[in-house]
Amino acid sequence: MKRKDDIEVLSGQLVAQNMMLQMLIGQATLHGPDRGAELRHSLEAGLGAIKGNPNMTPREKFGCEKTLEDAIDTIDQLRKRAGWSK
Repeated sequence: MKRKDDIEVLSGQLVAQNMMLQMLIGQATLHGPDRGAELRHSLEAGLGAIKGNPNMTPREKFGCEKTLEDAIDTIDQLRKRAGWSK
């Protein structure tokens, strides 16, 4: 039971960290169209690096890729609402 409890705590921490990152990305994106574009480009580069990383398991890659894709989606949604293009 201890291992399950530990996994749930870690899961909750990851969710909170992801939420905080999404908020920070959102704030930075809304400072101007260039900031959002720069962040998006950096995340896309990171996503490419993860996809080609031979040291990660497929499940690790999936989790990381999903998080980075969510961040890119956040930027796209905010830029769309602000009337800025990709």
